[in-house]
Amino acid sequence: MTAVSAALLLGGAYFLVDDSVKQEIKTADLQPYTMAVDVKQELDQITVELVQETDPVEPEQDVSEPEEPVQETLPVKTTDELCETAKRLTSAYPDAIGWLYVPGTKIDYPLMQGSDNEFYLHHAYDGTKLMAGSVFLDWRCEKHFQNPINVCYGHHMKNGTMLSDVVKFDEAAFFDAHKIGWLAMADRVYRIDFFSLAHADCDDAIYDGGKPVNDWLNRLLSLSSISNPGCYSETDRFISLSTCSHSTGRERTVLTGHLVAICGGDMDE
Repeated sequence: MTAVSAALLLGGAYFLVDDSVKQEIKTADLQPYTMAVDVKQELDQITVELVQETDPVEPEQDVSEPEEPVQETLPVKTTDELCETAKRLTSAYPDAIGWLYVPGTKIDYPLMQGSDNEFYLHHAYDGTKLMAGSVFLDWRCEKHFQNPINVCYGHHMKNGTMLSDVVKFDEAAFFDAHKIGWLAMADRVYRIDFFSLAHADCDDAIYDGGKPVNDWLNRLLSLSSISNPGCYSETDRFISLSTCSHSTGRERTVLTGHLVAICGGDMDE
């Protein structure tokens, strides 16, 4: 992942032209492949509980007792439902690799991957033209997230869709309240524990997935306005969500977390 693609130069652009009607049509067409309402509600509740578990301890609180470890399981039914949802999606749309969901935001989309970083800039999940494009994984990344560094792109739409909500994470209170996301795939579910909100030029070295992880992390943290470097290790796998920061210019806002494989259902550990 050493080459700078048009996705970094153009992807994430803040569109001043409204594409809402076409987006609404495409969203409606996705209904058979989205998670059931009760599953999403349960996942939302679990997320709230996890966020509360990982909230910073206030100085006046008693910390003499060790904290319970953060939950790394989901109810079997929930896990199975998420995987089945992803299976339906990937069966219908071969370029789809899973479903990306960040509770409390509008980030709730199929995650695509093309043969380059150009196609899904302006195409919907079904391959039809759409100015808003899709949220997609860099084509040079392994689609099962076996790479240590994984970068996803999405436009910053004026109607708040796609990856527009990434810029909201620059507020500490918002970051703390929405620091957990989910990635459902056909064979497993990942929890995403966000730990960094960075600002970078569109051709910065943090987009180079071939860098040594330690060097990449050091660069990421040097660009971060918010970071919690104590919640991951260098052996983890990471996912970054990148979008344009403003209506003009080269600055990108990049939300990064590490992936936690969730136990449950028929998935392998």
